[in-house]
Amino acid sequence: MKKNRVLTIVGLFLLVAGLICIKLDGQVYPYIMVGLGCGLFGQGLGEIITKRTEKNHPDIARQREVEENDERNILIRDKAQAKAYRLMITLFGALILSFGLMQVELKVILLLVFAYLYVCGCSIYYGEKLRKEM
Repeated sequence: MKKNRVLTIVGLFLLVAGLICIKLDGQVYPYIMVGLGCGLFGQGLGEIITKRTEKNHPDIARQREVEENDERNILIRDKAQAKAYRLMITLFGALILSFGLMQVELKVILLLVFAYLYVCGCSIYYGEKLRKEM
């Protein structure tokens, strides 16, 4: 619970500081601060609300736990992630190709290529790791 409060406070601080910096300076960094602040604030506050709801209503907490650990829901979540991965790989490749055809700066294309290869490498690594375990 303490971690969630810290996340909420840090997120709110980043959000307010970013908004103030946007008024003072038109750089990119304040917008990053606002984005991170919103994300941290929302995550922390959402967890606080969830914990309080579960504490006040144990039946809801039990139902949520059953839904999270249900084999069918786990299988659905895994299949959805697998389909999203396949779509991401296709979109990454198309994006790299289109950036190359648009003659975008080489640094940008190389960053995308390294990210693409990292994701593919992780997929191969974890696939092999899971094959050895099973």
